[in-house]
Amino acid sequence: MGYARVPPVNRVESGFACPVSAEFIHVSTSLLVSSRAAPHSALAALALLAVLSGAAPVAFAAEEKYALAGQPAPDLVARGLSGENVRISEHRGEVVVVSFWSGSCNTCRAQLEALDRISKTYASAGLTVIGVNLDDNVPRAEKFARAQDVQFQLLVATAKSTGRDYLVDRLPMLVFIDRAGVLRAAHREFKKRDEDTYVRELRTLLDE
Repeated sequence: MGYARVPPVNRVESGFACPVSAEFIHVSTSLLVSSRAAPHSALAALALLAVLSGAAPVAFAAEEKYALAGQPAPDLVARGLSGENVRISEHRGEVVVVSFWSGSCNTCRAQLEALDRISKTYASAGLTVIGVNLDDNVPRAEKFARAQDVQFQLLVATAKSTGRDYLVDRLPMLVFIDRAGVLRAAHREFKKRDEDTYVRELRTLLDE
């Protein structure tokens, strides 16, 4: 059954943030000082710092738009467990899900498991799922990655600018990239019901 073409999906889901390790602070502070970052990035960084300091997480409105939606995805290079380098741009022509995680994030585990189920179902239709660690503690990230029973690649080391480039302000967070390499959607955090949302949006992108 076909699905109607729709404009770029740019809604950001909201829920409960996974605790973020102190090593992730460099991402949020770089958002505050980068001259390239949009004004809302500083607010997002402050929200993440509030989580790190133990303050109550700041909920984002369901209708909030992802500032990068409709723009080409920044190229991203990261190292896998076997030492191989993976470049996002190499997957042009596929629909790509990039899930940002850290080795200290329990909620990330549930999202990765959901993405693995989706990947197994839609890989033959042109879907690629990639997990990217944003934790400075690479040994912890490697241990976390080896413990996950998923079939897609979990990349454990990437440039410090990656979180800033994708405006990541909490974990887990994922983005959808269409076949033309354009960012179409972002989803922060993870709740069980989000899996159905992922499937619905990804089927739309796969059908384009």
